[in-house]
Amino acid sequence: MKEARPRQETGRGAWSVVLTVLSVLGGLSVLGCGGTTSEVVTDPLIQQYRITRVAVLPFTVAPPTSGQERGYATPVPAPEAAEKLAELFYLKLNTREGIVVVPQSRVREVVPAIPSGATDKVLVSPRALGEQLNVDAVLEGRVQVYKERKGSAVGLERPEDAAEVGFEVRLVSVENGVTVWSGRYYERQRPMTEDLSGFLERGARFLTVEELANSAVDHVLREFPLGQPVQRTGGPAPAETVP
Repeated sequence: MKEARPRQETGRGAWSVVLTVLSVLGGLSVLGCGGTTSEVVTDPLIQQYRITRVAVLPFTVAPPTSGQERGYATPVPAPEAAEKLAELFYLKLNTREGIVVVPQSRVREVVPAIPSGATDKVLVSPRALGEQLNVDAVLEGRVQVYKERKGSAVGLERPEDAAEVGFEVRLVSVENGVTVWSGRYYERQRPMTEDLSGFLERGARFLTVEELANSAVDHVLREFPLGQPVQRTGGPAPAETVP
């Protein structure tokens, strides 16, 4: 079975055809509104894997681009950004009914520690992780952009001072290493004059990078094919346990 992958852009007409076909198959969800891009791909055969237990691995940061190395682009995210995004995915997946997410404390016992500032993926095979963590799939992630806003919630001096977040994630079957679901997201929050509905939806204010990341993860997980979101009505979250 081949991994489902979106095709590269080959011109407006060809790209339109690609999006139409993939949308019909139910494998691709794409959002593009100015400064925001989002892409989610699901393997149409994902149900055959019968995934019920998942582990969120430590995220990494993307290697620096030439522009970042020369100081012409937003710097490479700090290691804390990778930790924050991994934590957000874990917390949100852990609230879904129908799947079990291995506690992060257990993952840290099994997965080798990632050196501060490391940009490489965790060098452990999915099959080995599956056996050690007793899971059917692992979620990997890489953070490309994580920039705090410069200014207050009510106003910025320049549009480019808004918070900015970009990341990619993929769910890998431990059975054969196939990517059964993947998501990519990038956004620099735009002012109300450019994105009225989006601006008002999140409280008519400029978000911090952590708030923007929280919203971005929610958006990507709308198309997550396993389990169902459960809305908590209050009270403390359950303690981490491994069935």
